[in-house]
Amino acid sequence: MSANSAPPHEMECAVCTKDFTTPKILPCGHLLCKNCVISWTDTRSDAGCPLCRCPIVEPRDQLNRSSADVADALPTDFVMEALVESARVLAKDRICCVCDGVTADFICMQCMDMMCSACAKIHKKMSMSRSHDVESVSTVTPERLAASRPALCADHGDKQSLFCVQHGLVLCLSCSFLKHRECTQVKELHDQMRTADSLLGGLIVTLGNAEQNLDQALRQLNSRLQEVDADEKANMAEVDKIFDYLQQQVDVCRNHLKERTRDVHSKARASLHDVRAALKNRFWKMTSHKQIVTRARAVAPRPALIHVTQALIDRVNSLDLTADLTGHVLAKPVPSAKWCEEVVMRVVDDLQRLGHRTTESWQSCVVQW
Repeated sequence: MSANSAPPHEMECAVCTKDFTTPKILPCGHLLCKNCVISWTDTRSDAGCPLCRCPIVEPRDQLNRSSADVADALPTDFVMEALVESARVLAKDRICCVCDGVTADFICMQCMDMMCSACAKIHKKMSMSRSHDVESVSTVTPERLAASRPALCADHGDKQSLFCVQHGLVLCLSCSFLKHRECTQVKELHDQMRTADSLLGGLIVTLGNAEQNLDQALRQLNSRLQEVDADEKANMAEVDKIFDYLQQQVDVCRNHLKERTRDVHSKARASLHDVRAALKNRFWKMTSHKQIVTRARAVAPRPALIHVTQALIDRVNSLDLTADLTGHVLAKPVPSAKWCEEVVMRVVDDLQRLGHRTTESWQSCVVQW
């Protein structure tokens, strides 16, 4: 098949996966065979296009309408129908339609018959076919073959030049007088074809402009999506940078508080060690004097006891017998992190409010986009 011809899959129905038979144009622009439209809508109450899921018919329009009515109401793509038939002709074995078993190298674009070289020459000389276009089979595409089809009268099969707009039929002169006498819009086929070509050209321009505008809009959206992705990446990096800095400051503050805590507790510990050493010294003195007093009472002679007693009384009175500890020794050091609790609570509240405001701001930006 030539590079200018339609790929085979473009001539296949998405439901039956065969060449189109009476292809119907769905609202979305895709094609299905007429019978496939009927079977597809019969098996699904909310049937959509099997290619894009767009509705084949609106639910409100489906009321009191059979699947056959729905299919009949859809326009037929006569061009695709002609392309399928032309492709089928070109796909046949290239055998001359006159000579048995002889390879056909040519095809008549009007008769759609394949011929060998000899038959092609004869075909060009015959009065009824000398005006026909005979071309090499290898160069003909389904599009060209379909476009070369002559306009034939629906009843007589003759090539004619009249067209009934009301009935959409090609007419011969006889039919125009006998069957379409009352029709008010019987016109020259050439004029109608030229008008149709002009209208189709206008549709192509309109659709081309709309396609261009939509393509530009899609490009803008894709560009905006790329900007959003890049902006997200940059914002994520900025958030990480800010909170990395905050974490660094938190670590600095933590280390400072730990150092301060060590210093405070080290001083408290040193003070308590000093007090404990002093108390132990006093404790040892009292224990020693208690032993001396106990021993003196037990073994000293009576006259000596009197003398020792007064000496011991003076010695004991000179000792510090109190066991009270000063308040600052018994009190626990104030925790260094105690004063941070209020600050921490304020920071947490601020961060939560910041998160809520950021979310609301982001949702607002999404709505604007």
